[in-house]
Amino acid sequence: MYLKLSKFLQSISFKLKQKSLYFELKYFIKNKKTYLKLISGYERGIGKTYTLLQLAHKYKCPVAVPNYMSGEYLKNEYKKLYNKQLNIIVTNESSKGRREKMILCEEGITYKQINEILKPMTEIIVGYKTPDYKSDLELFKKEYKYNWID
Repeated sequence: MYLKLSKFLQSISFKLKQKSLYFELKYFIKNKKTYLKLISGYERGIGKTYTLLQLAHKYKCPVAVPNYMSGEYLKNEYKKLYNKQLNIIVTNESSKGRREKMILCEEGITYKQINEILKPMTEIIVGYKTPDYKSDLELFKKEYKYNWID
């Protein structure tokens, strides 16, 4: 009985965390404000990527990813969910020069990539940011509204 209760509570906990992320990011999208949620590397499996895919579908905006492999993974997941093609921006030199109304940001993109590639593309960036290293974290805290996922 306790095991069943534990599994039930765990599934509810996951769903609440995912919905919390969804509404938090949606708030900043609706208010047209840049917001990067600073997350630790320990926050796995709480629905971050799924939330970005939902928001990308709802608001028809591209998702920035750190590399080609991440982009392919997101495209496949999006196709499974919506049977449509996801607009992906791989944050590298070839992405420079594009203009978008808003960009959703997947975790793993560096502070340097955000400033040199994504910021010139758009005024609104919403998503997740993992700290690259301690000095990067201090720069990040000064420039962006942030908070840790508890």
